Amino acid sequence: MGEVQTPKYYRQKFLLALLEKFSGKLKRTEFQKYLFLSQQEYSKTASEYYFVPYKFGPFSFQAYADIRRMDELGILINQDLIEMKTDSNYLSLLKEPDQNAITLIYSKYGDIKGKELIKLIYSKYPYYAIKSELSMMQPKGENPYLSEMAKGSACFSLGYEGLTIDQYLNRLIQNNVKTVIDIRKNPVSMKYGFSKKTLSNALVNLKIEYINLPELGICSESRKHLETYDDYQTLFNEYEKNILRYQNDAMSIIAAEYKKHKRIVLTCFEKDYKYCHRSRICSLLKNRFGIKTEHI
Repeated sequence: MGEVQTPKYYRQKFLLALLEKFSGKLKRTEFQKYLFLSQQEYSKTASEYYFVPYKFGPFSFQAYADIRRMDELGILINQDLIEMKTDSNYLSLLKEPDQNAITLIYSKYGDIKGKELIKLIYSKYPYYAIKSELSMMQPKGENPYLSEMAKGSACFSLGYEGLTIDQYLNRLIQNNVKTVIDIRKNPVSMKYGFSKKTLSNALVNLKIEYINLPELGICSESRKHLETYDDYQTLFNEYEKNILRYQNDAMSIIAAEYKKHKRIVLTCFEKDYKYCHRSRICSLLKNRFGIKTEHI
């Protein structure tokens, strides 16, 4: 088969160990579902994967990216059938609780495939069916999560600092966000999933609109020497005076999106909005348009 390959991250070893347990090959959809079950039923696993409701049930964008990366490295083949190319004992590289989780998932669900596997997950975890294109396979009656989805008008702000792409997307879905307005000047990130193209593609597939308003951003050079809260506020005072006050068109776009889609979010990097320029944008939205912002 080939030389032993050692992936960079522990979570990738977990993926390979799971694949190894299933004889080294699985269909893409089934692979995601078995991985999902391992996370749901054995939450103490250290694989670091989260899932969002998607076209065919629970899906991890991070896991998908890791699979593609390991294909590039020649560790596995990423086609309709995901297949290992190396003859390695990845299961032995895991911590004992993770080894046990994979073994138990295989024992409990290994004989359930295809539509039956999806039906089982939709029945046990109905939240992950709310974006499904397989409506005929969902549990009978109204999905309980649909009736609980937040309703009414709302403007949110959300920073992705400390979140994986899947955790971030779940935050949007659970708050029934219809439009994401990216206020970064340069929407590029070293963190997977948050660069403009990758993020916008994920959102479109979840039927969430994406808009980038770089004119509302702040140059990264201006943030290099910020240390204290007062440093940030000084920068934001300058931003408000020299940039934000002239962005009438961009602010009108935000107000129009709020009026049209009812539930929007302003997004940037910083977790704490008080250390992000979106705090000043939110203040202006309230003062100029009467739009209040909730920070999630």
